[in-house]
Amino acid sequence: MRRLALVLIAAFICDLSTAGPRALSQPAKEDRVTIEYLSPLHPALEPLARNLKEKQVLERMRQLLLPVRWPRPLRLELKDCNGEANAGYDNGVITVCYELLDSFWQSANASNRPSAITREEAFVGQSLNVFLHEAAHALFRLLKIPLLGQEEDAADQLAGYFLLQLPSDKKRSLILGSAYAFASQLSIRSPRDLKRPRLEIGRHVSFADEHGTPAQRLYSMLCLAYGSDQKLFAAIVEKGYLPKERAEMCSEEYGQIDFAYRTLIAPHVDGSP
Repeated sequence: MRRLALVLIAAFICDLSTAGPRALSQPAKEDRVTIEYLSPLHPALEPLARNLKEKQVLERMRQLLLPVRWPRPLRLELKDCNGEANAGYDNGVITVCYELLDSFWQSANASNRPSAITREEAFVGQSLNVFLHEAAHALFRLLKIPLLGQEEDAADQLAGYFLLQLPSDKKRSLILGSAYAFASQLSIRSPRDLKRPRLEIGRHVSFADEHGTPAQRLYSMLCLAYGSDQKLFAAIVEKGYLPKERAEMCSEEYGQIDFAYRTLIAPHVDGSP
């Protein structure tokens, strides 16, 4: 089953590299983005690493990012992070841990996954979203894009924006799969779970993290999707996953992100009008 999921992620990444924003489908210089599959240290990760390499996952992500006129070479790497399921961007390098992709597969198979999201959608959506989230950090840093607000929020928005430029049959499943990353942290199986009182005993310092809470990130992604296409994502509101009060502002929120992309990022991408 894991092999099936890896075939699917490769296929979806291929679609993303050829069907994203119009500016992302233009020819680019081959030396702008490099890739590396680092050998895993733990034998349990070897089958995963081998399959990702066979399916050319990094090569396909590379094709997506080549049209950006990076001021210095950008490197994409998959590596064993010694048990830590993580991803990050630093100093021209996007790193995604094998452990993180493995955890996505485990969560996609969890019993509390909503029936509306398939196992494959959950795995592929989460995996693509994390690559695009880290690519957004690279864009902000290397292109010196000015930001107002938290960088992590902006990275979430840009990753979602890229997914929403896909054809309807692809973007709907990928957005729902991406949203599952946050819904799974909240143990959400239905809209009713979002409205149940939750008592959590913790420390205020837990809110100091640079990322928003899982609930905030979930609602923001759903709002971005609904704002981009109210017909395609109508069920998000109709079924109660996105409150109507928030939905009223989503078109404007999507428009703000679209304007920011076209103003600040598109000028750095080959083929932009």
